[in-house]
Amino acid sequence: MVKPLSQDDVRAMESQLRSSVEEDRKYWRVNDVKCDAIYSAKSYEEFADRVAAAHLTPLEKKDFKNKSSLGWNQFAKKEKSCDE
Repeated sequence: MVKPLSQDDVRAMESQLRSSVEEDRKYWRVNDVKCDAIYSAKSYEEFADRVAAAHLTPLEKKDFKNKSSLGWNQFAKKEKSCDE
C-alpha cells in the first residue's frame, strides 16, 4: 500500500530541493569562472584566485554611498595633545 506523504516529508523534500538548487547554482557559477579564466589567466595562481573568488559579487554605486563615517579604528585619537 502507498502511504500519503506527511507534512514533515514534504518539508524535508523542499529543504533538500533548495539545497540542491543552491549547490547547482554554485557549481555553474564556478564553472563559468573556470571557463573564462582558463583562456585569460596569465598564471595558475591568477586562475586559482579567480576560481576562489567566484562567489563574490561586484560592488555597486549604492555600496559606496553607504560608507560609515567612523574610521577603521574608532578608539585611535585623531590628534595628540601636548599633555602626553
